[in-house]
Amino acid sequence: MNSATMFKTIILTTAMLLIPVTTFAQEETPQLPEEDFGLWNYKKLLLDENGKWSVGTGALIRNSPFRGEKISAFPFPLIDYSSKNLFIREFKTGYHIKAVDDPYKGGYFLDTYLGARMRPGDARQKFSVDAGLRAGYQHPFGSFSLSFTQDMTGASDGKEASAAYSFTFLSKSKKHIVIPRITVTWQDRKMANYLWGISEETTSKMIENNDAVVLAPYTIDRSVVNYSAGIIHIYKLDQNWSSILGAQLAILDEYIMDNPAIERQFDYSFIVGAAYTF
Repeated sequence: MNSATMFKTIILTTAMLLIPVTTFAQEETPQLPEEDFGLWNYKKLLLDENGKWSVGTGALIRNSPFRGEKISAFPFPLIDYSSKNLFIREFKTGYHIKAVDDPYKGGYFLDTYLGARMRPGDARQKFSVDAGLRAGYQHPFGSFSLSFTQDMTGASDGKEASAAYSFTFLSKSKKHIVIPRITVTWQDRKMANYLWGISEETTSKMIENNDAVVLAPYTIDRSVVNYSAGIIHIYKLDQNWSSILGAQLAILDEYIMDNPAIERQFDYSFIVGAAYTF
């Protein structure tokens, strides 16, 4: 897939993801108190920045792009906490070095964090931990951010950088919040090979375990760029309970597709869950 076709695909994908939320954009924007507004500040909905906790359970459903692997699902705990300085969110825990004081006026933010990463592929599942910095600008028109992460566990010693834009749609009833996001991600050679390559050790384990599909060793020897579009929907069931639905579609770099073990250029996943805020 060439660059022009890839950009057309990501634009079309983003448009398709936005279809379910156009009704929110068309509603008359309510005059909300300042405390109820903000991209990262879902006051009295689910995520709160006054030291409240949201805990629950969810499931990640993923269709592996690796040959011979089927759709898999595994449960995971949902934990969210955010105060003036500290936060636990999206498998990350970190510190707000600089936060946005007034979401109406907009402003710059800077975070540092540790984040968990799960390698794709059922036969290659492995967790690692990244240290990262995230900076950007938040405004009622959306949020633009730049992130940089470095593997801290020695699993890859790789680096990753990304640029993302997201926007929050809030329904008039304040029961629905929908957040579409588009992201461009660069991964250096070490990170790309860790995530999308096949090591000799992995192949040997598949042979020893008598797996039906054995993926041959393959090394990705250059950096890659992936494009993704995603959407999150949060619905407030009552004052405490909320449901969460999410979907993400990533378009893999052509150099990743050179790996014979990769049979699809699209890597997609879904999240379902419920959380209790107290």
